[in-house]
Amino acid sequence: MISSTLVARWTACSDFLETHCNPNPGWWPEATAQYTQILWTLAESIGARSVLEVGVGPHAVSGMVFAHSMAGRGGGSLWSIDIDPARPAVPYFRKARELGVDWIVFHGDSLTRAHLLPPTLQVDLLYIDGDHDFAHAYGDTMAYLPFLRPGGLLAIDDWPNDGGVREARARMEAEGMVFVHLPHEPSDGNGRLVWQKPRAS
Repeated sequence: MISSTLVARWTACSDFLETHCNPNPGWWPEATAQYTQILWTLAESIGARSVLEVGVGPHAVSGMVFAHSMAGRGGGSLWSIDIDPARPAVPYFRKARELGVDWIVFHGDSLTRAHLLPPTLQVDLLYIDGDHDFAHAYGDTMAYLPFLRPGGLLAIDDWPNDGGVREARARMEAEGMVFVHLPHEPSDGNGRLVWQKPRAS
């Protein structure tokens, strides 16, 4: 049974997203709602207190989902990499702080930013949603995977819609990774690739 507290938390998150992260006020696409539900479920399932995302996006949708989820566990840390120095917009940054989440952002090409992160950083969830060409889809995953703790979740955006992500998946599966596809578009359309990092033996 889903607790009323969890339902209330998700409702608060989805209401905020629809009101403040919606480029088309008055119309919140079903696919977008399902996309945010997937991100929320991933963060909740792992009990995320720390998240690293590559790609903030103009409306900070993923960051706001992660911040709202972590708020239910007393807050946390959100680490983001984005090429646009204007992201996240100030209102989103302030909302994260209000939710008890420290949002640390590095700007520049994601392939050149990994060295700026603390070498001991270990996050619960790694979300790859930067440039979707092969160089970034594969390169970002490999560059930031060391920061994912054992047992943590990796999610890669926009499979199978983007060719670079398809190529990256093929390369990573050839290297031994096995993914689950969580679509937000029916019936087996665009969605997330999810992989769990093996726990230390």
